[in-house]
Amino acid sequence: MSATVTAEIDWNAEMARVRTARAVRTRVGPGRNPAVVVVDFQVAFTRHAEIGPGTARSLASTAQLLDAARAVGIPVIHLVMVLDDLGDRMLAQRVRSSLTEGCLRGDPRTAIDPAVGAQPGDHVVEKTVASGFFRTRLEGLLAELEVDEIVLAGTSTSGCVRATAVDAAYRSLRVSLVEECCDDFRPLSEQASLWDVQDRFGDVVTLTETLDRFAAGAPGHRAGATA
Repeated sequence: MSATVTAEIDWNAEMARVRTARAVRTRVGPGRNPAVVVVDFQVAFTRHAEIGPGTARSLASTAQLLDAARAVGIPVIHLVMVLDDLGDRMLAQRVRSSLTEGCLRGDPRTAIDPAVGAQPGDHVVEKTVASGFFRTRLEGLLAELEVDEIVLAGTSTSGCVRATAVDAAYRSLRVSLVEECCDDFRPLSEQASLWDVQDRFGDVVTLTETLDRFAAGAPGHRAGATA
């Protein structure tokens, strides 16, 4: 895009248009057997120089979501980036400085943030790139649990959350991204990604409607089941 064309765009108006379009976009709808998938809420990504107040809010909202899921037997899966060697990262992250430098196995920053820590019965799946599906056991685990919908939380919305949402959609899983439970220190990228998910890959939903849905009995979920 040329500088001239970019200068002609009213970005405030464009943001408002995108939010309006997202609100009225036809939804895919929930599945019968959801699992909550928390993406990369690790210390490396929740406690760095560029985070804002939104990070604490997203963690608190995610804690609510996890409590509600566990209470009715909905599986909880934590995706964590853990590297045996920094060379295991994708090329762009090897070339540029990246927060993933804090994800070497044994580094305390690989730990899940205590605000949303794993509990007995939760599943933890390690990964090395943005998507939770790339060369991991996630797809097999979801099949084993008979999951047909992932309810997404985590960071960053425009990076690992979006990548996981896209790959889930490619596998014909229903995707419900809980907006209040996702975090991104790049606000423009986040808004674009929320629209992208709602437009092409799944649904962007609110925490309130998700909590209400879980409390009422998510369609087909195995009440009281252990993960």
